Amino acid sequence: MKSLRAVLVDMDGTLASTSEANWVAYGRALYEAGVVLSREQFLERARSRNWREFLPEILEEFDVEADPAAIAHRKTEIYRTLLDTVSVNWPLVRLLEALRPHMATALVTTASAASVEALLRVHGLARHFDLVVTGDDVRRHKPDPEAFEIAASRLGVEPDECLVYEDSDEGVTAANLFGAHVIRIVL
Repeated sequence: MKSLRAVLVDMDGTLASTSEANWVAYGRALYEAGVVLSREQFLERARSRNWREFLPEILEEFDVEADPAAIAHRKTEIYRTLLDTVSVNWPLVRLLEALRPHMATALVTTASAASVEALLRVHGLARHFDLVVTGDDVRRHKPDPEAFEIAASRLGVEPDECLVYEDSDEGVTAANLFGAHVIRIVL
């Protein structure tokens, strides 16, 4: 086994517990567009999927003509107002602080760059990462390993030199396909 040279950390559900803020923001944005659904209904359709996949399906299902990109943009605006409700995984942050002098650190998420930037700024987390890869940087979202491949390439490390912290089945699958060592987080 090669030495570990990089730690790659997912955001939603790993670095921070964002599910409630995401649900409230999407729920409000969808309500404004004329869609009323419960948290459970939303999660059934959206869990671990990109908005480009689930918003058109929801709009079609509820027979609402609206622009999915506009709803996603509105969700981001609302999400920014809810960041004080997000719970940060401080033990993981402390681990990153201890590891950063010895290896590269990257936040690797398929969340939008706007949401990631807002969360990092509000909670003062940007300084813990040498690199941030977001959903805006990829064509294919997890479980595809593209986001991890981009991070490793930009950091100049091989997959087996990376330790990935993930929480979702899709994220763990992506990390395994990428060829990294994986630790699953449960918040």
